[in-house]
Amino acid sequence: MDTIAIKLHAENLANPDLDIRYVLPDLLKERAGGIISDDGYDYVGDDNDLVLFLKVTDLQRAVACIIDVLAGDRVLGNDLKAGAIVGVAQEDGYRVIYPPDYSEEFRV
Repeated sequence: MDTIAIKLHAENLANPDLDIRYVLPDLLKERAGGIISDDGYDYVGDDNDLVLFLKVTDLQRAVACIIDVLAGDRVLGNDLKAGAIVGVAQEDGYRVIYPPDYSEEFRV
């Protein structure tokens, strides 16, 4: 199983309702047809960014589903395509897969 992390910064959310930590993983699980499961959440950094952790059994399909949801759905009134950062766990950290032009270090 692979691990994917989705980082959300509250300042990028129109509605920074913390229920998103449950709603977004549930939506992704539903859309992905069983290849994504919730693996918890944490708060990181000085700004307490929310990081959602997901376990996936099919990385390519899961990534496609996650990007599709982030780009096309509003979750609790939030447009996530501009504010979410998605990384796939590697042995030496996380490789950012979304947004494609993200160049900063992805820390969780």
